[in-house]
Amino acid sequence: MTEHEIQALEKPKSEAILEHIRHKNGKDQILDVEEKRVQIVIFRLMDALFGIYGSDAKEVLEVSKITVIPGSSDFIVGIINVRGDVESVIDLNRLLQLPPERELTKVRIIIAQSGGMRSGVRVAAIEDVVEIPQRSVQPAISTLGENIRHYVIGETLHNGKNVTVLDIGRIFEKIMAG
Repeated sequence: MTEHEIQALEKPKSEAILEHIRHKNGKDQILDVEEKRVQIVIFRLMDALFGIYGSDAKEVLEVSKITVIPGSSDFIVGIINVRGDVESVIDLNRLLQLPPERELTKVRIIIAQSGGMRSGVRVAAIEDVVEIPQRSVQPAISTLGENIRHYVIGETLHNGKNVTVLDIGRIFEKIMAG
């Protein structure tokens, strides 16, 4: 009698069958699969949380002097000087047709870049920067307003709250269209 046959006799038949099935299905193998992760910069607009991919965010600035440009689109607040470079500043509240912010003490400007375009994006406050599995960004809910839906990649959760992830590329397309 072989060693394998002796071991099979020592185990209950149901356990031996289950072990055989697990082995046959490859359940005993451990696979090390690296899951793709993305960084999300989470910020607040009004009482809602939004985010953009960290790969699109180059830096976060405190609001400095914004020079108004007459005749520009209503969602372009103006321009700022960032270490000698002139950057336009977009007001996401206006672009997404949200009411203006009530509190302006924590307002920040995210310098974002996508598709060769670079601009500042004014937000009410930076909440967090997190790294999450890419699969955590789920499709947006269908009841999302038409004013926002076009700019949305998807949604995720952060500390039990919904975060709407925006597509900076689509926002910049709106700027280019005027």
